[in-house]
Amino acid sequence: MASRSIHLMLVATHPSDSFDQAGGTLAHHVALGDRATVVLATTGVRSHHNRLQEERRTAGADLDVEERVKEAAQQKLEETRNACRILGFEDVRDLGFEDDDILVTQDKIEAIAEAIREVKPDILITHQPYEGGGLKMHATIGQCTLYAWQLAMGVGRDKQVRHYVPAIYFMNPMAYMGHNSLAYAGTSHANVYVDITDVIDKKVQAVDYVSSQYYSGAYSRKRAETEDGAHGGRSRVAYSEQFQSFFPMVRYSLPITDSELDLIDEPHEAMMGRRGEIVGGLMPLPPNMVFTSEYRIPKERYSE
Repeated sequence: MASRSIHLMLVATHPSDSFDQAGGTLAHHVALGDRATVVLATTGVRSHHNRLQEERRTAGADLDVEERVKEAAQQKLEETRNACRILGFEDVRDLGFEDDDILVTQDKIEAIAEAIREVKPDILITHQPYEGGGLKMHATIGQCTLYAWQLAMGVGRDKQVRHYVPAIYFMNPMAYMGHNSLAYAGTSHANVYVDITDVIDKKVQAVDYVSSQYYSGAYSRKRAETEDGAHGGRSRVAYSEQFQSFFPMVRYSLPITDSELDLIDEPHEAMMGRRGEIVGGLMPLPPNMVFTSEYRIPKERYSE
């Protein structure tokens, strides 16, 4: 652990990426007295505002898309600010790029580099640059962030300041492995897990704010089980978030924690009990909500 408080900066492609992949970890750091800043590359409106997509599907060319995009962008940003407040911080910055501008470009790189120079983070968190085989907007912003890191630590131009970030982590690096055949050509792997069991309720509350993507309610709880719960199962806890360190971790000696030493004599019942905590008990649905089978696919629809 560092001898002083640190500043973490998370560069996210879309608003919900700022907390649904690393929100528990940010909440831990804030509770420890560290600072957190989220930098949004886009507002995610054209690809991640599912209610607006439904409007476009039903209204077609009659919908004034650009006017609705302006309104929807503000809604997405407000959802994100509310979610981050639940996790304990309010520094959310929007770079203003369109989420259908999907290529690695110099303007994106320079905007992220300028944010790095301004925030001066000690830890940088972003997407794995080969996510989905490198063919995703997440991967684009992951690549732009690494180029921006290089740019920010250089001499710069005119009166630009220089800032070097000593630690970089890719969040949820294995999320899209297997979604296509190119994904396996990447270098994704998880080598750091953060136990977020004690803040999973906050994370679910944060995801509940993303009503524009239909993430609230039952889905937010299901997502916690299938994503954070799956990561937790791999790391012998109930819920965790996974990361990939960009740099080799250099230490004076091999690291081991008391929690790992405790495993020597821990009864198997204790480990299974720890892994068995579920969101349903920790974060039940609000009184006016229920789980539903209404949208199940009938077996007849699977006939080829």
